[in-house]
Amino acid sequence: MSEPPTADPIRSPRQFPVYSALATQWEQAGRAVPGRPDREWERLMSTPVWPR
Repeated sequence: MSEPPTADPIRSPRQFPVYSALATQWEQAGRAVPGRPDREWERLMSTPVWPR
């Protein structure tokens, strides 16, 4: 019997060239990228709801 596969090790971006290329394109266009800080969301959350 073979052993069950172990959990995947942390993968580097080079293992996913299509995703890496898309993520780079999205970031250059100012869009949100999974796993990276979202500047627009941070700006929206730091703005008061009611003006003073």
